[in-house]
Amino acid sequence: MTRRLRLVVWLVALVTVLAAAFASAAGAAPSAAPSADATVRRVLIISLPAVSWGDVQAADAPHLKQLFAQSAIGDMITRTAGKRSSAAAGYTAIGAGGRASASTPLAAQAFEPGEAYGKTTAAEVYHQRTGRNADGEIVHLGIAALKQENADGLFNPRLGAFGDALAGAGESRAVIANADGAQPLVDEPLPQYQRAAVNALMTGDGKVPLGMVGRELLESASGWPFGVRMNLDTAYGAFADAWSAGGVVLVEGSDLLRADLYGDFTTPDQLRAQRRAALERTDVLVGRILADVDPAHDAVMVVGPAASRQGSGLTVASLRAPGVAPGLLRSASSRRTGFVYTYDTAPTALDLLGIKVPTKMEGEVMEARGGVGTDRITFLIHANTDAVFRDSKVALATNIVLVLTILLALLAGIAALDRSRRLRWLRPGRLRRCALAVLGFLAATYVAGPLHFGRTGNPLGYLGFLVLFSMSFAFVCSLAGRRHPHAPLAVALAFTVVMHVADLLAGARLELDTVFGYSATVGIRVSGQGNPTFAQLTAAVVLLGGLLVWRRPGRRTVWCVIAMLCVTLLVMAAPPFGGDFGAALAGAPAFALFAWLLLGRRVRVRTVAILGGLIVGAGLAVGMLDMLRPADKQTHIGRLFSKVANGQADDFLLTIRRKLVANLDSFTNTKLLWVLPIVAVLLWVLWRAPQSRAQVLFQRVPVIRQTLLAFAVAAFLGYALNDSGVIIPALMAVVLECAVVFVVNVASGSAGAPQAVTDGPAQPAESEPELEPAPEPESVAAGT
Repeated sequence: MTRRLRLVVWLVALVTVLAAAFASAAGAAPSAAPSADATVRRVLIISLPAVSWGDVQAADAPHLKQLFAQSAIGDMITRTAGKRSSAAAGYTAIGAGGRASASTPLAAQAFEPGEAYGKTTAAEVYHQRTGRNADGEIVHLGIAALKQENADGLFNPRLGAFGDALAGAGESRAVIANADGAQPLVDEPLPQYQRAAVNALMTGDGKVPLGMVGRELLESASGWPFGVRMNLDTAYGAFADAWSAGGVVLVEGSDLLRADLYGDFTTPDQLRAQRRAALERTDVLVGRILADVDPAHDAVMVVGPAASRQGSGLTVASLRAPGVAPGLLRSASSRRTGFVYTYDTAPTALDLLGIKVPTKMEGEVMEARGGVGTDRITFLIHANTDAVFRDSKVALATNIVLVLTILLALLAGIAALDRSRRLRWLRPGRLRRCALAVLGFLAATYVAGPLHFGRTGNPLGYLGFLVLFSMSFAFVCSLAGRRHPHAPLAVALAFTVVMHVADLLAGARLELDTVFGYSATVGIRVSGQGNPTFAQLTAAVVLLGGLLVWRRPGRRTVWCVIAMLCVTLLVMAAPPFGGDFGAALAGAPAFALFAWLLLGRRVRVRTVAILGGLIVGAGLAVGMLDMLRPADKQTHIGRLFSKVANGQADDFLLTIRRKLVANLDSFTNTKLLWVLPIVAVLLWVLWRAPQSRAQVLFQRVPVIRQTLLAFAVAAFLGYALNDSGVIIPALMAVVLECAVVFVVNVASGSAGAPQAVTDGPAQPAESEPELEPAPEPESVAAGT
């Protein structure tokens, strides 16, 4: 192995080991378990479906507000296995401790054993469907359908894992909930039974020993949704009986879910009035219940299993327990203060009771962190507002990027085919500024995040800012690089790289609630680097590296570029920063290949095998080291390796299946797919155009070929190894289009063509042929 090959191998190994060290250090969040002298005896879970922090602030709910003042609070992310949340899916996810689906019509059919079901009883139907006896317990008649639905899905959670863990520890369980209601004289009636709360505490066989879910919980009430509401006296009595038995008791504010379901039939004003009335009535029940709770020994959790059916959004979450100080909630699942997932509920409750969290559970223990500079509830309301606003602008931003890509391609293609230069309005300088403006638009979508346009109530201000920033970006880059023809492009690409790397180092604040970042309402991730950012950052750093080596040749430049690639890869991969494992796998081989080529070395089969083996070996080392740590300290990678080592390869195969499904779905889920053929056609036109400058540059400047090869590897692996699929190469193609249009429209006489660094002393580069008449071609010698 040559010295340079060993050096590249060591560089990639160093970056990977540093990323692994960071992963080990960030393995698990501090536990929310109480200290030994503050034992939790019982856990009360209060469910407030379809309730946001804005709803709480606007309502007359003194008991809930007092509880929240004593608790650590946060926004709850309700998305589970589907694209939209539902109460049934949320409760099923709580019970599984992981992402679950519940779209079957039987998902909410839970009954007390003696309740009538058709011409027989629920106990008899349960026995017919499962072969088990009810034994006086609440039974779920749809348990078989739920299990089959999730077994056929992409996550395959263990339904009832929460209930099984409690039962195995000898802890009691009870559910008090009934959100039944039906509107029979409509085209698509809602299911009559709405008792999915049982899904949260049932065991794997679909049973809960205590509680009340029958019609006796309801009373007639004219003017209320479906003409019924919860009988508070009956609900409180059921709670008192269950609470005395200990364990975990879940009480649902069923009037809230009923009001939200009834929103399909009401005016918006009536929906708001009914939801507020339901929340205030639930607050009365909460006040009576909390009088029986001992803050010194009992824990109280508030969860919102689903957002409103009338729109996206985040729900409420809180935790009051001995030894847990008021503040903001966080979990290792979210890795961002102020946010927790629905399926973090079960691991937290088990941890509070001192029960080992099953390894099958995907959720993590919630913890309390310090508050923020402003009122906590105001902070959480703003977080929800920003997320909803961001989601409403994704389609707009995507359409604008697509339109800009088409327009830039058309203008550049027409200019390239204009042999006689009759279209004076298509001067090269204007095309270059257009290319810079497109790059500026991508950057503007991130810079707009901290300005919180969603809170102003003026959506036109957001669009105006994007336009103004894009134009200003092009002007500033042109001004800053006026002394060298390619400097404006270098400034634009450098700004993209520095902005994203600095942001990831500072906590990824520009990622949250920006259109090409992510939002908590979507819920796939709320920390680190998102896949669209990986695409833009990777494209920018590779193109910037190639541009620097071309315009400032020499070994010093090459090593500076390699250092830039290593730092970028480390920041993208390390969990405290980007935490993007897929980006690390895609970026490492592309960056290593680029570095190898910049050093003037050829790629042989042995080189590919060594670099590929290094990457695979490093990935195995990260997983095995994580697997050897204590179970409660392992990350999801370590848990996956543990299952594979124990012969449970299903989760590994399921992960691959999810990747394949997501990649295939991406071809129909985004308009950005059209960017790829548009940019491909533009490149063909530029290549085939008369006096093609692109063709001359490609043939005469080796670093351009090296850059494009590394770029193509990163784009392909980025698509193959990340859930976002075709979005990654599409956004990379947008950045590439801007760079190519800029370069081919630089005045030919001002652009030399130095060669890449080779093994021996650098040789003078051949001068670039003129594409327009000029006295003499200008020759630029390569540096040493």
